[in-house]
Amino acid sequence: MKIPSETLELIRARLDIVELVGEHVQLSRAGRNMKGRCPFHNEKTPSFIVSPERQTFHCFGCGEGGDAFSFVMKTDGLSFTESAEKLAARVGVKVEADKALGPEEKERLRAREALDFAADYYHELLKKDPAADAARAYVGKRKVNAAMLAQFKLGFAPRNGGLVAAAKKKGFDESILMKAGLAAKRADGTVRDYFFDRVLFPIKDAKGAVIGFGGRTMGDGEPKYLNSSDNPVFAKGRNLYGLHDGLPAVRKSRRALLMEGYMDVIAAHQFGFTTAVAPLGTALTPEQAALLKRSADSVVIVFDADNAGLNAAVRGAEVALQAGLAVRLTTVPDGKDPDELLHAKGAEPFAAALEAAKDPSEFKTDLLLSRAAQPLTPEAKSEIARSVLQTIALCGDEVLKDEWTRRLAQRLGVSEGSLTRSAAKAAPRRHAPPVVEQEPAPSSAPRRPAALPPADLQLLDLLVKAPSCAGDARDDDFQSDAARALAVAVAKAAPYTGAWAPRLLDALEDDGLKAVASRMLSDENLHAEPESHFRSVLERRRKERRCMDFKARVDTLSPDEMREYMRLMTELRGSKAAGRA
Repeated sequence: MKIPSETLELIRARLDIVELVGEHVQLSRAGRNMKGRCPFHNEKTPSFIVSPERQTFHCFGCGEGGDAFSFVMKTDGLSFTESAEKLAARVGVKVEADKALGPEEKERLRAREALDFAADYYHELLKKDPAADAARAYVGKRKVNAAMLAQFKLGFAPRNGGLVAAAKKKGFDESILMKAGLAAKRADGTVRDYFFDRVLFPIKDAKGAVIGFGGRTMGDGEPKYLNSSDNPVFAKGRNLYGLHDGLPAVRKSRRALLMEGYMDVIAAHQFGFTTAVAPLGTALTPEQAALLKRSADSVVIVFDADNAGLNAAVRGAEVALQAGLAVRLTTVPDGKDPDELLHAKGAEPFAAALEAAKDPSEFKTDLLLSRAAQPLTPEAKSEIARSVLQTIALCGDEVLKDEWTRRLAQRLGVSEGSLTRSAAKAAPRRHAPPVVEQEPAPSSAPRRPAALPPADLQLLDLLVKAPSCAGDARDDDFQSDAARALAVAVAKAAPYTGAWAPRLLDALEDDGLKAVASRMLSDENLHAEPESHFRSVLERRRKERRCMDFKARVDTLSPDEMREYMRLMTELRGSKAAGRA
């Protein structure tokens, strides 16, 4: 939905970017600004500047910059609309849905509200309801601490239900509850709770909104895990458990830790491995891999060490490879689940297992060799080679493919040439990665400033510090179209007084120009009287251009033009001398 500009301005007026950024970065005073280490790339010397006056930020190391909305988009991997909604909730601004929304979209929004209500309802039951004693005992047995219980908002669905009745009292229709996957219809036509007698794990989207639930039995009931059914709000194969909670760490490190289950993810976060996420009861799907690729460059997969877990890990690695992610795989010692290992022995052995992770070719080769009868027959070697080569073919890095093929030949005791020929015959077609239907998150690549002529940069730098002078500049005062576009953006933003700097960044569609403006907004080299300084530089530039024009046609100048030429030359020499003095 489109958020009205008035709402955006109200959010900006109530926000303090220093407070917001200070939750992620340790800031210290640096003149008029605040300075710290950039959260978007690793650096030893702080080059990340936050301007309390202009409510903007800029990193002089990687080039990232913007306002509060940009910061949340980058740290949380959200779209602009999602970041605006999150910041609106932070400062108590109500974001009204567009009145032009159709019936289906309105129902979808209402279903999301029902899911938020359900998450709160189930969470309160787990904390306080006497019927939840067994659920609390189960959570305690799994050693989930209070902080994780609250962060992941675990809940409890009673055996006898209760959500449908409670939600109806809050004004939610049965049709909305069924659309949200919270209720189901019995054979007699009555509506019942979808989940009952289970510990519930709310599943959140990237901005933290609840979109579904995973429910686990506390005994031997089947199925052990039950997810929300796919519906207009929730698609199991297109979301990842823990993504919202892990996203800041994932985006900062550019690495994700892919685990198998809900409890594995919660335990990982509890022990400080905050990049952990999990597919929702299945192997990694292409859509989930594409979602990860938006925020990460690499992924380490650590699934359970049983056959099902190992097979799912290999399939997931192949999907991740095809999505363009660098992939490594590992298992934890003694055949334990990651959750069990962390709670039994702590973070150190788990970290060692991650450090020992193998590339997909080596991992799959080891797995297939462990399952094959020894000594290997020629037919077994051929079958293993065929299977591993299919995985190698999914890698987009030709150097890695050559290295993996060379090592496979050594492991199997066959010639590298025979594997290369086999690979050429069996290479699968690579498909384009799926499109994740979300508003694009900001690019993770460093933002490169647009290349502008030095004269334009100087004049723009002064203009950004004296925006009230934007109306004084003309198109011919700049040498490049990019500089003219930036000057026009300053003119549009200048009337917004205190909110003009974020408005300037909003007005620029080109990332390179945004980087230029962001850097200039964070520069503390201020002239005592920026307006008069800008006008004097502008006047001198115009005189210099006029002189250059006269000089180019000096032999044809009229007497009046010659007198003007000489006067301008005298004035320019005088201003240079004054500047040296």
